[in-house]
Amino acid sequence: MRNFIISNWPTILIIAVFLIWVIYLAIKKKWDQLRGIAYRLMLQAEKAITGTKKGRERFEAVFKQVYSLIPPWLQFFFPESTVREKLQEWFCDIKDYLDDGKVNSSI
Repeated sequence: MRNFIISNWPTILIIAVFLIWVIYLAIKKKWDQLRGIAYRLMLQAEKAITGTKKGRERFEAVFKQVYSLIPPWLQFFFPESTVREKLQEWFCDIKDYLDDGKVNSSI
């Protein structure tokens, strides 16, 4: 096995790089789709869950829906903590955009 790897290392390297590239594209495209869905769900949560001090409840509702949309094979690459961080980042982007119409870290 070791001799096979040594003698074919360029081919193995090319295949590995290609697979990493395909996984990257799959993950990147999925983030873009999830971000759009998350924005819509955040708006729905704002309308459905009313009252002050309900931010955590809204966040959890959106998180559960978004995480359930990730296919099981991709959930391995996206642990719950990563999705929670992304949702918080997207929420901050929304708030930043709403204050002056630009995403420029002005909040």
